[in-house]
Amino acid sequence: VAEQVRQNEITFEDAGAEQDAEQNATCNVPYPANAWYAMATDETLPLEDRDEAAKQLEMLADGGDRYAQYLTGILYRDGGLLIPDTEKAQHYLELAAQQNHAAAQYALGKMLLSDDPELQNPTQGFYWLERAVQSGSDYAAYRLGKEYLSGKNTVKDAETAVSYLRQAANNGNAYAQYLLGKLTLMGEGVLKDTDAAYEWFAAARDNGHAYADFFMKRMECGEKEPPSVLLASTQLLHHMSNIFRNNAPRPTVPTGIQIDHKRLQRLREKKMAIGHKWNDHEN
Repeated sequence: VAEQVRQNEITFEDAGAEQDAEQNATCNVPYPANAWYAMATDETLPLEDRDEAAKQLEMLADGGDRYAQYLTGILYRDGGLLIPDTEKAQHYLELAAQQNHAAAQYALGKMLLSDDPELQNPTQGFYWLERAVQSGSDYAAYRLGKEYLSGKNTVKDAETAVSYLRQAANNGNAYAQYLLGKLTLMGEGVLKDTDAAYEWFAAARDNGHAYADFFMKRMECGEKEPPSVLLASTQLLHHMSNIFRNNAPRPTVPTGIQIDHKRLQRLREKKMAIGHKWNDHEN
């Protein structure tokens, strides 16, 4: 973090972005795919009932239902019920993506831009994220903005990043609005404009972004701190929150199905490698 502050690097503070995108997608699935998926992921149901629901969902996917294809891909990717299988996850996500399912295109693009050497394919990753943007995914536009800002999988291009972020921000994406506020405050890829930055932060705050309010309050106080200091403060707050979260005491009473520690670690690493939160579906 200290090195990031010294080099004035842009950070994102967007730990919930991918989960928000997928939650929105799974909330808008028609019957019967939504019913089978709800049963398969309901941990209060007997395991045999959940297994049967997953089988029915996969049969629906094999029959060509793009919503079932997307949800089956997610189940194989995450391994909450089914054994994690990235090949099957990619297969079903591709089937849905080819039918212009925006969330599947976004999820597939993320997988192909992951650090997993068995999956990594930046060219195809960018292709599917572009397709997702065309299908109306503001989260895909936000992810492309991040990619062009970081330069990890493509040539760094702040102006192209800003164009994608604007698409997402104009559709109400709080993460894109927050990031545009930071870029406008810094003059990175866009003209430096304190008033415009404040407006982006206000939009992000109104859409639920926790860090945006910090910038607004400091700007309202009329403090003349340079943008790099404001950014550094946010980075440190973000880092401190991670420290508290990662060092929170674990429950002393074991609950749910127990799993070998080394296998659990491998599953966590796999999930993180494909861009998913490590503790999803974990008791």
